[in-house]
Amino acid sequence: MAEDRSFEIELANELINLANDKQAAGADPTVIAAAYRHAAANFTAYAYAQGTNKRLATKRITKDFRQQLEFYDKRHRGNTPSM
Repeated sequence: MAEDRSFEIELANELINLANDKQAAGADPTVIAAAYRHAAANFTAYAYAQGTNKRLATKRITKDFRQQLEFYDKRHRGNTPSM
């Protein structure tokens, strides 16, 4: 599981670097964020449909996203220490 978490963080950092590059090229960061939410929803649904026989874990996925969103909001506003 630690290996999966490490890959998850590595991949997330690659996506953040792409977003930073798009922002540096003039894209609105809220538009980039909306595109990432769209892509995340699309790929999450695909992953559940193709990778498992399980139903989409909507409640867990939504809870995880909200926790991460609130953590990073506090972090970017300087109200919490880094992970």
